[in-house]
This record gives sequence, structure tokens and C-alpha cells, in this order.
Amino acid sequence: MQPGAATVETTSFNDFMDLASKTAPRRGSSSLSHQTSLSPTQLIARAAVKAALSRAALRGLRDRRAIVIVLQVPSAAWVEPVQDAIANLAVGRVEVIGAAYREKSTSDNREDSALHAMSLGRPVIGIAPSMAFLPQVLVAAADHTLAIPPLSPALVGQVIAKWCGVRRPPLVRAEHLAGLDLRDVAAVLRCAGTTTSPRAYLARLKRAARHRVGPPEAETLPPLADLTGYDEAKVWAEMLVADIARVRAGDLDPRELEGALFWGKPGTGKTLLARVLSAEAGVPFRATSVAMWFGNSPGYLNDIIKQIDQFCDGLLMAARSSSARTAVGFVDELDALPNRAKLSDRNSDFFSVVVTHCLMRWEELRRAGIVLIAATNHPENIDPALLRPGRFDRQFEITPPDEQGRLGILRQHLGPDLAAVDVTPAARLSSGATGAMLAGSVKAARRRARSSGRPMSLDDLLSEIAPPDARHPDEIRAVAIHEAAHAIVAHRLGLAVVQVTVQPAGDAAGATRLRLLTGVPGRQDLERRALALLSGRAADSLLGRGANAGASHDLQEATRIVTSLHASLGLGATLAHRIEPAEAERLLQWDREVTTLVEQDLQHLMRQAEAVVWANREAILATAELLVVHRVLVGDEVAAVAAAHPPRVRVKAVRRQHPAMPSPAEAGCSPACRQ
Repeated sequence: MQPGAATVETTSFNDFMDLASKTAPRRGSSSLSHQTSLSPTQLIARAAVKAALSRAALRGLRDRRAIVIVLQVPSAAWVEPVQDAIANLAVGRVEVIGAAYREKSTSDNREDSALHAMSLGRPVIGIAPSMAFLPQVLVAAADHTLAIPPLSPALVGQVIAKWCGVRRPPLVRAEHLAGLDLRDVAAVLRCAGTTTSPRAYLARLKRAARHRVGPPEAETLPPLADLTGYDEAKVWAEMLVADIARVRAGDLDPRELEGALFWGKPGTGKTLLARVLSAEAGVPFRATSVAMWFGNSPGYLNDIIKQIDQFCDGLLMAARSSSARTAVGFVDELDALPNRAKLSDRNSDFFSVVVTHCLMRWEELRRAGIVLIAATNHPENIDPALLRPGRFDRQFEITPPDEQGRLGILRQHLGPDLAAVDVTPAARLSSGATGAMLAGSVKAARRRARSSGRPMSLDDLLSEIAPPDARHPDEIRAVAIHEAAHAIVAHRLGLAVVQVTVQPAGDAAGATRLRLLTGVPGRQDLERRALALLSGRAADSLLGRGANAGASHDLQEATRIVTSLHASLGLGATLAHRIEPAEAERLLQWDREVTTLVEQDLQHLMRQAEAVVWANREAILATAELLVVHRVLVGDEVAAVAAAHPPRVRVKAVRRQHPAMPSPAEAGCSPACRQ
């Protein structure tokens, strides 16, 4: 409805006050809808208006005074039904200015229209879900500013009793109305043949609330305690659930609740965590996205603003009807809301308004005690104003789960399948997989078993997670030696090995993952990393089929580390900072002096790598054999192999060109490897 004065002919006030008692059926009759022309929407709206208006406002309507009343309704759906209810409260004509959404017409026109309505000497009623939607001259001149609250359990119970023609209202609880608006309750009270029992309508109400609070599958969500792989984000979620319980008990102000941004790769379970958090806390959950705003409207600026308002107004209404006095609002793919600093001139006029409106409305939600959670794959693209305290207070990276996390996710999706089988091999072989990928693997394994007419086995799951390696055995063994050298040398140098694998992934034939120590590294620390990188190529030369192009990425990273020592970090011969560490190798393209220094250091580190590899050849070859069989080893298994095969020559720290690096002779390297 567009705002503007509308003259309405009304029935008498006394007629409305007696309407329910005169038209309600006696006990045992079919339904109020069969006895009167009132629809469920009209009955609810009239009951809500009657409860909201003060005696002074009612007297002014009855006496036809030139009063101005502003009514704030819970949502846009209430505007027309409340206008109809007001028409039945007043005697004679009443000027109504209804605004379901923000008006597109000029401010002067709106103000003049409202001023003209007030000059007619009749009651003027402004009805809108937000005061900002109404002409401000009307708001300023209001004799009575009142609000119709969201549907309360008491009011809905009374309406159900009148609809069914019984004296005793059913017991409606706050959770039965969570997330429900006027139309939802009106739909519950639809004519349904023989349905006359308040209990039947109450059951409908509960089903509608469950649907509005979350998706239909919300009842199948796992408990928060069963979620694995979320680290700090899960700890925060558990604390938030506890805080919401304190809000429900009256021990905490809902405005103290925090919001958060979850970011990470696709499929890591960001949306799942938000839904589980909401279900665990027992509060309404509403989700939206920029794509939904455009998909549910023609896409004009005014339509997008309306979509944002509908989402925010729905959250406010859901929070008011919740026993916890809060709700969870989820904004998916937040990066689709562009950073205003990066907008082109062509898009600035449109999206600057959208982003600014979101900032204002979402800050309003936070002040109302509503928890806002967002998800994105690209946090660097988000407007910084969205991430300040008071909007999305905390930011958590949701990374692909570790082995224990993957094991828990597999168990969750497997359910009763493979209950007596150890699925640790599947969890280990799924390194790098997200929760969504693991869920897809379980579904595919079930499909594989169904097609063969038998129960699912571990082999079905392994075949989906890690299909048989099609490479030649000699190639697999060469990769295993290369990766085993990375792992053993890193372990000897004190670097923590997380996992080593010969499973191909993208362009990589295998991978060794290290956990770098926190803190500010010195030159020795960085050279240890470079030495671990070069050990793969050293093993190719000494224990494998010879040096090959497979170590190109290792050489690139080692070159970057050594170049940054000289050109970025002040750990070489000079202190000048010439380039950022991440781009340090670019300096080699035009600076011959730095190129010479870097090449000398790399040659020296390669000789040391060859020495360490030769001294630990037995541990490396033993690790390689295990990799050929199992394809994946974790850090503890690498450490066990290293302990069982000590180096032939003790590798100790010496001071040569660079401290803490063994010389080839002291590492027991043969004359051939020193050539």
C-alpha cells in the first residue's frame, strides 16, 4: 500500500465491541467462520487493535475528534487488516495513511498529503511497520503513538477459542508462535471441514512455527556437541548458546550477544554451524542472501530495499515472539554485498545505497539483541564497516577438518552403516576434504552398494574417497621417496610433520604438510624450512631415479625464502627492505647481485640437504615403503619410523657459512654426493 490519505466509512464503535460476543457460535456449533463474514485475518487484526489502543485513543475515535494516532505494526502484512479494524472502531469518517513500505514519491508530496488529511477535522491514523515509512509531519503531530506487538500467546489463544466457539482458550506457548506472522496464524485458522477442536489448531500452529524457525529438515540436524572440525568457531558457538540460555533466564541483556562472520573454502559447513547453533539455542532462524533479494524481486533499488526490510522486520518479529527474546539472522555469501571503496562509478549509485541501508538496519537488529551471522568464501571483498563491533563482531576461519574431524563427519553421515567397522583409513585418505565432499562420498558409496544389491562396505567408501592409483608402481615409489625425504628431514630438523601422502591432488603428485612454529622466525628457522624443501630433490638424486621437474614448486618456495632473507627481512648481508617477502623472487629478474647471492645460498643448502638425506637414507626408504602401501602417514607414524632408523652419522649443528647447518662431511655424505 502506498502512503496517502484514504477516507473510510466506518461502523460504530459499540458494534465492534460486541462483535465477537454476538457472532461467536455456542459450544458444539461448527465454526465462527460459518456464523459471520469475518475472516481469520480480520478477527486477529481486530483483536490486536482492540488490545493495543489506549482508552484515550478509543474515546477520540468514538467522539470523532480531530486526533492523530500513529500505529506501528509488526510487519507489512498487518497494514491493510489494521486499517480495516480501525474502520470498525471509529464512528463516521476517518483518514488513514497506510505505508507497508518506504514510499518512492517525493518527501514534499507525502508531507502535503498528510497535512491536508489533518486539516479536515477528522481522526487521522498512520499505520506502518516503521515510523520512517510515514510522513514525518504526521509522526511529529501524533497525539497517540502506539505499537501493536507481535502476536502474543494470550491473544492467539483467545482468537482460537472464539474461532472454535469455546470458552476456555488453549494453552499457547511462545515457542508455538516463533517466527509466525499474521498470515501464518490466519492460515492455521482456515476453514477445514470438521476441524473445530482447539487442540487441532494448536497442532497446526506448532507445525507452522517449526517450519518458520528453521528448514523442514531442522529436526535432523546433529547436536552441536557432535560437530567436529570447527575449532574456535565451535567454542564460540557453545558460549553463545550458553549466553542465550542466560538471556532466556533473565540474567543477561540480549544486546550483549555477539555476531560473527564464518569464512573459508566452499563446503566447510559454515551454514550448517549457524543452523545447528540456532537449533541448539532454541531460537528462530531466518536466512537470506543478496541473491535472494534479486531473485525474489524485479531487482530495482526500491525492491531490494523492501527485501532487506522484510528480512529485518521478520527477525524483529521472531525475536519478540521468542521466549529467549532473540533470534539468529543468517546472511549467506556476504561478499556479494560489495565493498563501497571498490565500486565503479557505474555501480556506486545503486550499491552504495544498498550497503548503507544494510548497515543501518543490521545495526538496528543488533541493538534489539538479535544475533547476526554471515558466511563468505572471500572475506577480503567485504566492506570493512560490516565487520566492526556491533554488526559482525567476530571472524572465524572454517578450515577443512583434520583427521579426527573427518572421522566424526563420516560417522555422522554414515549413521548405522559400517557401525562396527573402523573407518579411520577412509578419514586418513580424505585429507583436505570438506564436510560437503565427505557427505557426497558417503552417498556415492551407498549408491555403489545398492547397485550391487548388497550392504555398504568399507571398500565402497574407500573407492569413492580415494580411487585406486592408476600410476605405474615405479612412479608411485619415486613420489614416495621424494615425499618421505621431506618428512624425515623436516622431523630431524625439528619441524612438526602433520601428514605426508602420495595421493595426487591437482598438479601435485604427493604432498607433505608441516606445522610451522608460531613466533618471529630467524635466519636459522627459515633456512631449516628451505632445507626441508630441497631434501625432496636431494632424495630424487641420491635414492630415486634422478633429479626431475617434480621438485619445481619446492625450488620456487626455497628461492622465495632465501631471496626474502636478503631483500626483505634484513637477515642477509644488507638491511635494505626492497620488496615484500611474498614477491621476493621477482627481484631476481633484474638484480644480478641478489641473484648471485641467492644461487650461492641455494647451492650450499642443497649440499647440506644431500648430506642429511644420505645420513637418513634408511629412514627415508622405510617411510617410502609404508607410503606405497598406506598412501598416507601422519606425524606420529613418521616419528616412529625415524626413531627406529637413526641416522648413520650424527647430524649436529656446526658454524660454517650459516649456523646450525651440518656440512656434507660431518653428515657422513659419500664423496660422490659432494661432487
